[in-house]
Amino acid sequence: MKKGILTILAYFVMCGVSYASDVYITQSGASLTANINQDGQTNKFGDATTAVTLTGDNQTLDIDQIGNTNTIAASVVGATQTFTLRQEGNSNTSTVSVGSNSASADNSIIQTITGSSNTTTVNVGSSASTDDADIDIVATGDSNTVTINENSTASMVSSDKKVTAVTLIGSSNTVTSTHTGAADQDTTLHHTGASSTFAITQGGAHDGSTVITTVGSGHNVTVTMDD
Repeated sequence: MKKGILTILAYFVMCGVSYASDVYITQSGASLTANINQDGQTNKFGDATTAVTLTGDNQTLDIDQIGNTNTIAASVVGATQTFTLRQEGNSNTSTVSVGSNSASADNSIIQTITGSSNTTTVNVGSSASTDDADIDIVATGDSNTVTINENSTASMVSSDKKVTAVTLIGSSNTVTSTHTGAADQDTTLHHTGASSTFAITQGGAHDGSTVITTVGSGHNVTVTMDD
């Protein structure tokens, strides 16, 4: 029965991509693999009003958005999840929330943004235990705003580790990365060119490190580390 429902859902997703360029999914259960390709026009994978909701373990999601509005809004809960997001050209906004209302673990978010307005937000563990999260964001060209919020307050697992890597190449640039709670927190930022402004905050009961490499343009860097 579950397999039949998933097949019908996949059919409607394909229709959404082909005609309306809008995709909305509510998925509950393990072992999901989804590939979404949106080329041109509005290109929504969820939005601020209706986010895509994925609940379950062992989920792999691959999204490509090329040209025009390009919106991603997703809420994910579960363990061993990998999300690869690519946006190229035009407005480009994305918000991904992991473990917002239930425990999650071993999650990876890999995002590549090329050209145009470039605004991305990643929220990890706002109200529930979220262990072992890897975030890797590369933004090249145009407005570039990256906001990362990781809260491990509900997690007291000694082996918990949060790893964040951000690469910015050109244009307006702004990174705000805030990590709180009981976890090892490692942040790496590579920046090349344009207006700059970075604010990195790390606070928690375990070890943390911040490595920033920046070449050229405005610069205004603030790093706060507090146990």
